[in-house]
Amino acid sequence: MKKIIITLMIFSVPALLFLSVLQSYRYDVLEGDVARLESVQKELFEKNKKTIMGIEYLKSPFRIDKIAGKELNLDKVDGDKVFRIEIERQGNSNDG
Repeated sequence: MKKIIITLMIFSVPALLFLSVLQSYRYDVLEGDVARLESVQKELFEKNKKTIMGIEYLKSPFRIDKIAGKELNLDKVDGDKVFRIEIERQGNSNDG
């Protein structure tokens, strides 16, 4: 019985050492993945910021006024010269 316990202890030390090394290796691999994913996240965040800034520029009234005046030859109209027509739909038909 003593020989079995001693044999188990002798084999358990290298096995535990191997498991420790394996766990350390897996941790290093996962740590590298996390660093890579953080880098990708940072790049996507910067790209998103640039896209939002581009959208804000495209929505700016100054840009719209410039395009309307120079490219489309449109002029601003006073509010009293604008007529609004609203048409009410009757029923909820799906005829197209």
